[in-house]
Amino acid sequence: MNLLQYYLIFGIITNILYFLTTWKLFQKAGRKAWESLIPVYNLLVTIKIIHRPWWWIFIVFIPIVGPIMTIIILVDFISHYNRRSWMDALLVVLFSFIFLAYINYSPQTKYIGKIERKETLISAVLFAVIFATVIHTFIIQPFTIPTGSMERTLLVGDFLFVNKIKYGIRLPMTPVALPFLQNKIPLGDSSKPQHQTNSYIDNIRLPYFRLPGWTDVKRGDIVVFNYPTDSLHTAIDRKDPYVKRAVGVPGDILEIKDANLYVNGKPENIKKDEEQQRRYNVYTNESGISPKKIDDLLGYAPYFETQSEIRDKRKYTFEGLTTENLNLIKNLNTVDSVAQDIAKVGVQDLRINAYGKIDSAQSIFPITKHWNRSQYGPIQIPRKGDVIHLNHENIEQYRDIITRYENNDLKIVGNQFYINGTPTDNYTIKQNYYWMMGDNRDNSLDSRYFGYVPENHIIGSPVFTWLSIQGLFENTFKTPSGEKVDGYGHKAKFKIRWDRMFKIPNTDTLPKDKTSYLPYFIVLLIAYFSYDYFKKKKKKKLKNQ
Repeated sequence: MNLLQYYLIFGIITNILYFLTTWKLFQKAGRKAWESLIPVYNLLVTIKIIHRPWWWIFIVFIPIVGPIMTIIILVDFISHYNRRSWMDALLVVLFSFIFLAYINYSPQTKYIGKIERKETLISAVLFAVIFATVIHTFIIQPFTIPTGSMERTLLVGDFLFVNKIKYGIRLPMTPVALPFLQNKIPLGDSSKPQHQTNSYIDNIRLPYFRLPGWTDVKRGDIVVFNYPTDSLHTAIDRKDPYVKRAVGVPGDILEIKDANLYVNGKPENIKKDEEQQRRYNVYTNESGISPKKIDDLLGYAPYFETQSEIRDKRKYTFEGLTTENLNLIKNLNTVDSVAQDIAKVGVQDLRINAYGKIDSAQSIFPITKHWNRSQYGPIQIPRKGDVIHLNHENIEQYRDIITRYENNDLKIVGNQFYINGTPTDNYTIKQNYYWMMGDNRDNSLDSRYFGYVPENHIIGSPVFTWLSIQGLFENTFKTPSGEKVDGYGHKAKFKIRWDRMFKIPNTDTLPKDKTSYLPYFIVLLIAYFSYDYFKKKKKKKLKNQ
């Protein structure tokens, strides 16, 4: 059976149980017994019985907030039959139909009519949660930059608001979940998320559906998306969120030569506010560079010192430097030479895990190609409707598309491919795909490692940075051989970066020319609190008259 059939059966069973456990309650409220049997209409009547606005019915069918609203309605419903204690509320939440049946068939049950309601802290919090969840789920979602893959365009410790309307609102695919949590309940060891409890019910899923947006993903956009090859979560909307730049859109051909990106045969178009970083080896005399000097010069720049292959020289490998910061380093009187760290042609970037197998999550995509972060492609980004001729050379390039992203069964028997049991050498792409890369080009886990990003994984685009704190996260990075580094500058000093707050990415203007909306926000706050103060003062004055 397909997903729709399961939901239909579930809806029929639930509706029958609701009828069997509430029909007498409907009668006692002056309604007809049959009204508790008609789907949706019975819910509308329930809302009328508890004297709530009719439009509440729409909230019930909103994913994530719907279950919360259902609980509110059930608790309110039984309170109209004089079941108003904490224990009653708990019982109807935990044992809904059983407790409803007990009340329904109890001869002592009476409908007490309209009750006087007092707004309590709990009710205020519940409705605030519903409102905030709707905003968070469908309109704007806060997002934090925990890693340095987009440095220096976006910094570790930047807090962003993500616009979820721009590319079209994607309806949640896991409708029963705790509000505001992406995929895990933050209890236990955060370094072992596989041992934490999911914040959603994985067995209840809705099909993918996206409302129309006002634009498609454009080449050069900074995009927030769900990590496609997440091994802990298969529900698309519950995979970890990543932020990268869309350097390739459907149909584009990409190639990286000596760490330089080419799109459709031309050098990439670098946005004015795109502060790309590259890895450099810096050679100095025996005096070297002091950590304080680097902090004073660059603010924060992860680096480590290694054994120099040149006699009487010291070698520093900087994880990433912008062109501007590179020139500052070059001008130091102890620096002799600087060389960009570029991987060689034909050297495949593969990682081996503790079990002696290829770690596909950390290895170059696809693993059958002798490519690396600096020498990559050419590779074409699939477009909806493209027909791919499959062979043993390209199957690893399209395996995830066929199986993981478009839900087909793929089997290979000898030289023959079977898709959903049918022998074929061709496959038609069902959705658009994108190529995402970090602006910190030599320290970014991006499409060079996890491959294509499906359209149904797109979340939205950053609106603005509302807070920026340096030193909140450890900016870990790896050497070219894949080892984690704990060298100088590993942990940035704690400070609030006021100059980054309330500025908008994706403006294609120079960083120094970006407008800060912080003064406007402060004015709005002052206006709001002033209005609230005088409103309360006026209300108090009228009350005392």
